This record gives sequence, C-alpha cells and structure tokens, in this order.
Amino acid sequence: MQDAARRAVREFVSRGQHRDRVDAAGTLILINHAEALRRLGE
Repeated sequence: MQDAARRAVREFVSRGQHRDRVDAAGTLILINHAEALRRLGE
C-alpha cells in the first residue's frame, strides 16, 4: 500500500515538473517568435 502511494506521489510530481517545462518552453517561443506569430495571425 505504501509503495503504491509513493509511486502515485512520484508520478504526480513528475507530471507537474513536465508541465512546468512545457509552460516555460511555450513562453520562450512566444517571446522569441512574437512578430512571426503575429504576422501568421493576420
């Protein structure tokens, strides 16, 4: 039972870290390519 709980916590933390990295990458793309993204939206 404790192993399952530990595994669940590790997976939860891992998903959160992945989400943070994806969010940071998206922000970086928006900053670096803002002008191109704006022109594509026109």
